[in-house]
Amino acid sequence: MTPPMTPQQILAEIDHLRRELAAAADDLLSAAEQGLALTRAQPMDAEAVTASFHHILAACSFQDLADQRIDRLLTALTGRKAPPRPDAALLNGPAMAGETGLNQSAADALLAR
Repeated sequence: MTPPMTPQQILAEIDHLRRELAAAADDLLSAAEQGLALTRAQPMDAEAVTASFHHILAACSFQDLADQRIDRLLTALTGRKAPPRPDAALLNGPAMAGETGLNQSAADALLAR
């Protein structure tokens, strides 16, 4: 069981989440702008445009990570658990700065399934 969060930890989590959301939005906008610029080039480089779209799709994963953080905050603030998810066993949520998350070999093993 996770120990309760202090108000300072909750505020730090909110601040971290805001920075991550801003960075994700910047990343999405940059990739979209790059993709638009690539479509104007003659001849158009289809591989580069495809890579730009893949980058955009990968950057959209921020939503699920943000949702995990928000669920953790709501639980800390209200004591109510988020509704169960079918993929709950895979969810560890993103680690805060200074916390230990999955190491690269554990992440690679998870993706190799």
